[in-house]
Amino acid sequence: MRVLPPLLLLVLTLLSSRVSAETLEFEGALYHLQRIPRPRQSKLHLRWLDDAGKPLSNFGGLQQQIRREGGEIAFATNAGIYEHGPKPCGLTISDAKTLVSLNLRDDYGNFYLKPNGVFYLDDATGPGIVESKEYQSLTVRPRLANQSGPLILRKGVPHPAFREDSPNKKQRSAVGVVKATQEVIFVMSDREDRVKGRVTFYQLVKLFRHLGCEDALFLDGDISEMIFSPAPNTEFSPNTFAAMFVLLK
Repeated sequence: MRVLPPLLLLVLTLLSSRVSAETLEFEGALYHLQRIPRPRQSKLHLRWLDDAGKPLSNFGGLQQQIRREGGEIAFATNAGIYEHGPKPCGLTISDAKTLVSLNLRDDYGNFYLKPNGVFYLDDATGPGIVESKEYQSLTVRPRLANQSGPLILRKGVPHPAFREDSPNKKQRSAVGVVKATQEVIFVMSDREDRVKGRVTFYQLVKLFRHLGCEDALFLDGDISEMIFSPAPNTEFSPNTFAAMFVLLK
């Protein structure tokens, strides 16, 4: 067996443990991915309100809050669909505290395209995505949870409203869980490319199956963004968000 020099071994260890961001072209569409393996998920958080209980509203507010907490952002993206406030439309759990209750109402829009679902992370049992009405019967104790809709995949089955021949192409973001490894994968179609970056819901079905996910949840549409290791004085876009996922360094 070859023995590696200590410095090279350290470099390889750092590379193997680093959370990766990647670009993937799949079946004519262009996506950005952030994979978060199980050992790094303790660094994943959901933020909506600042220390005074007011919405952070954007990546600038998020960065200020994370810096007040003594952390640094490795990755962040907007979470599920929200309403005026900005307030999340459905279940929002941050640091094990329920900030917005589960929403099982019927209404109009993507959030209410049933079945919708909940992405959650329980530090003891791992991540999961379930149909919203299933969530109430779970015995998990999530540190974070985010309700959105529609469900893209549940146990490998696509949402019944999705059609492979749909002409409805938009920028979209979503999150999936790889059952075999419990890896969490955040996905966003490209913002700038107005051809490859505009996708149907069914294209997301095929992408997440390709990535090994049996469960996946739509997060949001044309306002979606991802940021990676922003500098302290970064000028972010003016897009408004409610809850935001953030991975700490």
